[in-house]
Amino acid sequence: MNPFFNRLLVASRHIVYPALMALLTPMSLEEAQSLGRRYGLEVDALDPIQHGSVNSNFSATLTDGTRIFLRVYEESPAAAVELQNRLLTHLEAHGVETPVPLTDRDGVQVHDHAGKPVCVFPFREGGWICQKRVDEARMEQVGEILAAIHKAGEGYEGAPPNRFGAVQMRQRLDGLRTAELDDALRADTTRLERALEGLEDEPPMSAEWTVVHGDLFRDNVLWHDDGRLSAALDFESASLGDPAFDLSVTLLAWCFGDTLEERLVRALVRGYRRNRALSETLLRGCYRQARMAAIRFAVTRITDYELRPRGVVAYKDYRRFLARLDALESLGPDGLRAWLEG
Repeated sequence: MNPFFNRLLVASRHIVYPALMALLTPMSLEEAQSLGRRYGLEVDALDPIQHGSVNSNFSATLTDGTRIFLRVYEESPAAAVELQNRLLTHLEAHGVETPVPLTDRDGVQVHDHAGKPVCVFPFREGGWICQKRVDEARMEQVGEILAAIHKAGEGYEGAPPNRFGAVQMRQRLDGLRTAELDDALRADTTRLERALEGLEDEPPMSAEWTVVHGDLFRDNVLWHDDGRLSAALDFESASLGDPAFDLSVTLLAWCFGDTLEERLVRALVRGYRRNRALSETLLRGCYRQARMAAIRFAVTRITDYELRPRGVVAYKDYRRFLARLDALESLGPDGLRAWLEG
């Protein structure tokens, strides 16, 4: 057994790392076995995982009964995957609970499969939770790990620029003008265009900026059975950015059931403050960034899901983020700030 793998692998009866995506590029058992041998691993069985929208993932069982996870990157070139892996290594070395790809016998992490990058990951013990199980204790832990990511990312060189800013969202919406949309969807895209007005000029980069996760949803966090956070996953959207945006994404992802829940927002902030201060600049920017986050995920869910035939990928409804936008606008900047200030 590869000693590096032996140190990192944790077999689990739960759910696999990383966050699961669609099966877009097939892999045969023979191809997985060939890849495994580069790591000194003997693959006995391979199971494709059909879920999500971006990458192709596989669970591989080894001859000793342990398992590994193979990810084929459908949209990221090898250079971008290498940068992401370097970031994961940096974050893990600075105390952030996140798995990093295994390194093969030649010191290589990124290989080629069907002309696309592929990496081998260890399992991490833990499972996902549904929204009904999100409570204040868990939210404090989410806040703690989000702040740990931001703290570890301070001064880090090599984080890519944000690919999902206001300008990029406007470009996506512009591209929808010639698409065949039903009346309801057309009305919603028009509403999003109006909501973007005034948000298209990004705030200038400041000393506050750091590495942001950008996508810390419930399916990107694993939990132990006893309620302890196991790991944060899937840094494919990570970039250099405003921590107020990342806090806002996390707030909208975790603290919204039928509406925004004040107690969960306050718990998220309590946890965050244990590892990193909430500056005046960050507090002042949160309402704008929260609206931007709601727009960002509404737009990308339209382009990622509404324009594809049903059943190709696991569907995610963009209207859930229009509801979040409604909730934010009802709360207003002063109301949101009051929750954040505790």
